Amino acid sequence: MRGHARVAAWAGILCGVIGALSSAAAANQASNRPLQSIFGIYGRLAPGQDSIGVSERPGGKIGVALKLYYSMGHTCQLTGEGEWRDDHVAVVADGLDANRPCKLNLFFENGHVLLKDEGLRCTPVYCGARGKLDNVRLPKASPDSK
Repeated sequence: MRGHARVAAWAGILCGVIGALSSAAAANQASNRPLQSIFGIYGRLAPGQDSIGVSERPGGKIGVALKLYYSMGHTCQLTGEGEWRDDHVAVVADGLDANRPCKLNLFFENGHVLLKDEGLRCTPVYCGARGKLDNVRLPKASPDSK
């Protein structure tokens, strides 16, 4: 009987460890998902107004559609998909050089979105001469400000 008790004890410990690991993995996966509050329109979705749309897409992807207006008719425009990475959406798009892609990160805080153009590789591709993507900050649109 002692052998059976020892096996039962080890089986109990093993089940406990497996359960703890499964719970930790599930918690980590849940924490690696964006809050629902990030989705929506930032700025104003109207002609001539800066806007950034953030939407849920299949497969855990996050859609990003932006149009920003600058002087003398210059704009920035990018539509793509990104992924949630810890605390931001990361969009990787075509750059001027295939080995140096555009990496645009969107950070969300206090009802605003902040764009970070990593390495300044996105602006030359997606903006006119007077446009920029780095450090653009827009407030989330209220539901009645369409």
